[in-house]
Amino acid sequence: MKERLFGIGDRVLKGFLSAGADQAIIIPSHVERLMVRFSNNKTTVVQNWSVMGIDALTLFGRKKVITRLEDLSEEGIRKCVERAVKSAPLVSDAETITDIEATRFPDRCSPQAIDPEVINDCVSASIGAALREGGERSAGVFNAEVRRVALLTSSGGEGYDERTAFELNVRAFAGEGSGQGLTCATEMRNLDAERAGGEAGRIAGMSKECARWSEGSYEVILGPIIFANLIERVGDASSAFSVEAGVSFLAQKIGEKVASEALTIEDDGSDPEGINSRTFDDEGVALRKTTLIDCGKMVTYLHNKSTAKRFGTTSTGNAGWVAPSPWNLKVSAGAMSMEEMIRETRSGVFVVSNWYTRFQNYATGDFSTICRDGTFLIDGGEVKGALRGVRISDNLPRILASIRQASSDRRWVRWWEVRTPSLVPAVLAPGVRLTKAQGS
Repeated sequence: MKERLFGIGDRVLKGFLSAGADQAIIIPSHVERLMVRFSNNKTTVVQNWSVMGIDALTLFGRKKVITRLEDLSEEGIRKCVERAVKSAPLVSDAETITDIEATRFPDRCSPQAIDPEVINDCVSASIGAALREGGERSAGVFNAEVRRVALLTSSGGEGYDERTAFELNVRAFAGEGSGQGLTCATEMRNLDAERAGGEAGRIAGMSKECARWSEGSYEVILGPIIFANLIERVGDASSAFSVEAGVSFLAQKIGEKVASEALTIEDDGSDPEGINSRTFDDEGVALRKTTLIDCGKMVTYLHNKSTAKRFGTTSTGNAGWVAPSPWNLKVSAGAMSMEEMIRETRSGVFVVSNWYTRFQNYATGDFSTICRDGTFLIDGGEVKGALRGVRISDNLPRILASIRQASSDRRWVRWWEVRTPSLVPAVLAPGVRLTKAQGS
């Protein structure tokens, strides 16, 4: 596959340069994916994808043209080049033009392949664990992926990166109660399907007994799944593109306190255990670890070469030709386990998961999100009952600043509500405003 990607990429690169492009970056990729869905304790859907395509950035003077090509025939390449050439005069001059890298990266290959039999065993193990721990039925999805990415530049830059990613998300149901568990990793051996299923079943069983509650401000423990969802929003707000577009609550905050001193947040695209890790970004810059927030203080935004030039700094290796974005987010651990945090909480609420996070104002960080699959009242350090119809309606910068404790145990989280892989603890935050969802 490597040779094929480079062969097609070279044809596209030569086509653009022959048509008058001054510089170009060509990124051929191949994604192989297997999805297994299950419901009512049985596998219901098995689906495969194999997608090959090319993303291209071409420069015609000060005109930047970005193209996506999936028809890789000679005719498809010719038409793609023609469209780019015709589009260039219609594009406004780019504010910043930067040199294209000539770095040659060593190949990075994955020894793993997608094994349907092992995946089936994982699904079966998660279903069995969910039923043993209190679930009456379960549903979920297993996604397996092999992503191969090549890099060719008109300056002679070159690279090849191949990675695998596996994620299992399980929901269990018991009466009107539900629970969620998940596991994700870059290697199958690091998945814990029984733990994911067991957590979903246990939470569903605990959710059968309801407790009464009223709207107000509560001391809240946010489990890793919901906290990862909020941290992903911090990653988005850390993009220099979001700052320039006026949709970041972290704008004009470099050097200022934006979170609790208990929080250090990093983006790390070089971690071999990071599901989104890669050797190079879309501009051929080497990926690395970047500290965004250090003990509560904002350190830097995420940059590609263009935003870095406008901000008077250097690329952080987060291109995105248009918008820099995080690769894998990591939050520092604390000193107390999540179970100890619950025991130390006299009165509060524990939230496992959430759906549908929406911002009323991106620039200020006002948001709401619906708590799903496990929300519990804590009284005297014990979980007393499940809460129904809970919505968090608050301000994300306020919550970040109020966090008093982070758990010592961290988990990788990725699922359909968290697309940026995040290694996060549970956190304890006081004064979180809880409202009742419509109809509850």
